[in-house]
Amino acid sequence: MMHRMRDLVQHNLAAKIAAVVIAFLLWGYVMNDQNPVIESTYTVPLTVLNAPSGYQLTNETKEVKLKVKAARSLFVSTSVEDFHAFIDLSGLTEGTQEVKVQTSLPQGFELVEARPDTVEVTLDKLVSKTFKVEYITTGSAASGATVASFEPSVTYLSVSGPDSVLQAVSRVVGYISLNGQKEDFTQEVSLVALGSDGREIHGVTLSKETASVKVQLARGLTRKVVTIHPVVGTDLEAGYTLGTVQANPAKIEIAGPEDLLKSISSVDTATISLSGVTADTTKTVTLTLPQGVTVTNPNVTVSIAVKPKEKTGEKS
Repeated sequence: MMHRMRDLVQHNLAAKIAAVVIAFLLWGYVMNDQNPVIESTYTVPLTVLNAPSGYQLTNETKEVKLKVKAARSLFVSTSVEDFHAFIDLSGLTEGTQEVKVQTSLPQGFELVEARPDTVEVTLDKLVSKTFKVEYITTGSAASGATVASFEPSVTYLSVSGPDSVLQAVSRVVGYISLNGQKEDFTQEVSLVALGSDGREIHGVTLSKETASVKVQLARGLTRKVVTIHPVVGTDLEAGYTLGTVQANPAKIEIAGPEDLLKSISSVDTATISLSGVTADTTKTVTLTLPQGVTVTNPNVTVSIAVKPKEKTGEKS
């Protein structure tokens, strides 16, 4: 029995093997012809995974084009929602860096190309800083009236945002419009963060966006514009020299009895400490006013320039 089976299998064995090979080749040809491997491109959103807390993420890339290939029949049962592109920010710290785009594809699909295959991301640490609010008047009160004092509901506030942006904030101000006022009034003013150039800094958050300010007016006082004289301390760090010191504004309008104002041509600031100042900086200081003299805003900004002393033998 076994002998007959072996003879049956071995009879014309070469022809039988050739037939099997041809059958496989024909099957592969038919399948490739009827269900060939094709390529297609999908545009998918870029997902961010494991973004570290306490940082602001900046990533300009929002979409990725995925070029994939697979048997044509597989494309029938899939849609763009089945393809995913993502970046993993695990372990990343502050700064700008390139991150590789990773993908997740349906079974049977092969990635040909991802465009882009890497993206640039920036992680900026979120910080906060406390500022004393400066209140500045705009316009003029009615004839014969001037600001005697004002009482704001907000004196200090916190400004928060990315470290690189917050470093540009030098002060927070609120603008009080006098606009012909002749009686005491209360005004709701907007608070804004400004840079050293006086321009508003965007991208930061103020803990208070507005303040209520009670303004008291005085009548029968004389007004006069005088120069502001910045007074600096003698505690500049060794190895540095003091350059220009300039108040902003350089002049200010004061008010008081006429006989008192006649002898005043300038007002001093409080003494400005230079301790720890090793580069150009700005400081907000209070004016020192004679008794009986008032000013709308007693705070001014002073720009201070310093530079290292030249070493012996160096030429300027």
